[in-house]
Amino acid sequence: MDRGLTLSALAYLVFVCLAAVASIVLAFFVGRVEATKRADLNKLQDHSATIAKSNEFAERSALVEHEQRRLQSELARLQAERDQWKRENLDLCGASDKAGAERSKHELRNAPRHIGTPQRHAIQTAMASFRGQTIAIIIHPGDPEIAAFASQLRDVLEAAGMVASVTAALIFGGTQPGISLEVGIHRRQMATALAKAFTSANICCGPISATESDNADLLEIIVGPKP
Repeated sequence: MDRGLTLSALAYLVFVCLAAVASIVLAFFVGRVEATKRADLNKLQDHSATIAKSNEFAERSALVEHEQRRLQSELARLQAERDQWKRENLDLCGASDKAGAERSKHELRNAPRHIGTPQRHAIQTAMASFRGQTIAIIIHPGDPEIAAFASQLRDVLEAAGMVASVTAALIFGGTQPGISLEVGIHRRQMATALAKAFTSANICCGPISATESDNADLLEIIVGPKP
């Protein structure tokens, strides 16, 4: 009987040991399984976070690209407006310059003739060798601009040492614009020098016409209206 008890106690002891070992193994296995699940869960969470960040980055990138395209479009619009303003400004400047040039031409055409100081000196120098000679300036009466210009011519010629006079007279067939000469055969040399001096000093445009007088000693300057 004691032998049977001993075997039973031994069997119970073995069972308890096996149960303990089984519990330990089970606990270890369960721990491993839980650890694996936690690791998988952490990986899944990390992957989800990465995907979320990737999606957020993609959304932000899309927003940045959209804003960049909008700014580029706005910049292109502003550049186009700037170019348009530049063209309009150039057109306005061109129109202003053209209007100014036309106004200057109009003022120049309508301004009375004037002999400036450099022109006076040029004529006086060119005619210095004809001191003491007489010359008549003929004008058509009733035109103040012609009378004023003829007076300036007389003053210049007198300053060069010549005897000059201004006479108003009715001219048969009317007067031609600008300056013309009536020259006697003995006064051709002086008439040539006078025409050259007037042209060089730019007090008349183009060549000065001349007609021959029956009076060999006559030299007249005929002053007509401004061309």
